[in-house]
Amino acid sequence: MALNTSTLLSRFNSLSSQPVTRQLGLLLGLAASIALGIGLVQWSMAPDYVALFGEMTPSSTNEVVRSLEENGTRYKVDHRTGLVSVPAEKLHEIRLKLASDGLPKSDGSGFDMLYKEQKIGVSGFIEKARYDRALEQELARSIASLDSVRSARIHLALPKQSAFVRKRDKPAASVLLSLYPGRELTERQLAGVVHLVASSVPGLEAEQVSVVDNQGKLLSAQGREEGFAQTSEQFRFTQQLEQSYVDRITEILSPILGVGAVRAQVVADVDFTRVEKTSESYAPETSIRSEQLVEENSRGEFVGGVPGTLANQPPEETRITAVPEETEEQLSSGRFSKRQVRNYEIDKTISHIREVPGTLQKLSVAVVVDYQDTVNGDGNVERAAIAEARLAEITALVKDAIGFSAERGDSVNVMNAMFVVPPELEQLSEPSLMEQEWIWRAAKFLLAGIAILLIIFTVLRPLMQASAAPPPGTALAAPAQGGAGAAHATQGGMALSEDHVTLGGQPQLGLPGASSYQNQLQMARSMAEGEPQRVAHVVKNWVSADG
Repeated sequence: MALNTSTLLSRFNSLSSQPVTRQLGLLLGLAASIALGIGLVQWSMAPDYVALFGEMTPSSTNEVVRSLEENGTRYKVDHRTGLVSVPAEKLHEIRLKLASDGLPKSDGSGFDMLYKEQKIGVSGFIEKARYDRALEQELARSIASLDSVRSARIHLALPKQSAFVRKRDKPAASVLLSLYPGRELTERQLAGVVHLVASSVPGLEAEQVSVVDNQGKLLSAQGREEGFAQTSEQFRFTQQLEQSYVDRITEILSPILGVGAVRAQVVADVDFTRVEKTSESYAPETSIRSEQLVEENSRGEFVGGVPGTLANQPPEETRITAVPEETEEQLSSGRFSKRQVRNYEIDKTISHIREVPGTLQKLSVAVVVDYQDTVNGDGNVERAAIAEARLAEITALVKDAIGFSAERGDSVNVMNAMFVVPPELEQLSEPSLMEQEWIWRAAKFLLAGIAILLIIFTVLRPLMQASAAPPPGTALAAPAQGGAGAAHATQGGMALSEDHVTLGGQPQLGLPGASSYQNQLQMARSMAEGEPQRVAHVVKNWVSADG
């Protein structure tokens, strides 16, 4: 221990006796080596970082970073994208902690801004603009919750309503969707987005909603002509109808023949003609609704006279005679009238018939059935064709499944054929040794260790050896001993004569004027450790000089 201490002290003394430029170079090299070694160790022990969440607003990112700092969690922030990354092994734990704190919070958009304290003196126009903005953000947030939509923006054009304007402008809306790469919106999802926006704004019709994707392609039907729009809708309806029939056939035959042993295609002839009929008919039978009968019969002569008197002429003699009934009307004098009015009820039927487009006119069905596995006489399994009776049963099932109608002209064709067996998929090989995570971790540690060893042997060791070299102006001389060697060493005040050997590339390096024997011995040890070859050559010269 004492020897090591003395060695360190001697090296320190030797370093302090070096020139200033050499001392600075040694210290800078030593500091750089230590910093590089520490950096390698930290790199090898640093964990892998993964993104904590996706894209967040700056306020949400600030809250998340603040929570991570309070919990003492290591994190990284990408200055280009603003993503916050945390160690992979602590990802789920950190997410649970943030969720318990209610992070990440919403950005305060949408109707949440209505709950904030409003300043005094805000005009009605500003309040209306804030409400419209809140409505847009709420709709965008709802649409962004779809699986295929990454983000959404909505612009509402809401005209000002006035009671003094008869013809009012209709509200309109524009939706900009940013979809995930490789994903598209289906027809149902697009219709859902359009009707979601139209139903959320009073007076907004679905035809006034325009949907555009992030590539500028119009997804809604505003830019299409009416004829083409109807054609695409009819084509979609036909496809759905045909697919429903295919599903029926597959579902009824798969349990019998096996999964994948049936292929079916259906062609539906659908009539999309719109027909409207109005007819008016009368029933042949009639009935009396009302009847009115009026009869007037006057007999005898009326002679006018002075009012209040019985008559102007005296009554004639009265003779009572028998008058037959058949001659009573002939003998009677006066007038007779008869009037009859009858109203009949007439049945009347008015029919207005509107036939819905999409009437199925004809079905054409093609079904292909695979061969079945059978056991032959040798006990081997082979694929054989289906018997005709069995094929007739399958045909009957298909007809019942699609609602076969001969009057409609439907056709069903069931054929038995051998399917081409697809090649077997190669089994996934187990991950190789180089794909194991622990291999890469071990490689990092090994690489760091090798780099540290190289630093030690290529940088630190030469620096330590250089620090132990004697300063310029000193020489290694023979000890003051008797004999020919000593005399030869001190003759004429010259050092070492023709046997002179310099150390460290400096001339006249020696130990003249050493204060004590211990200092000389310690310096010799330092030189022997720094440049052993030169010292060994000097000692060899000494021995040869002493005889």
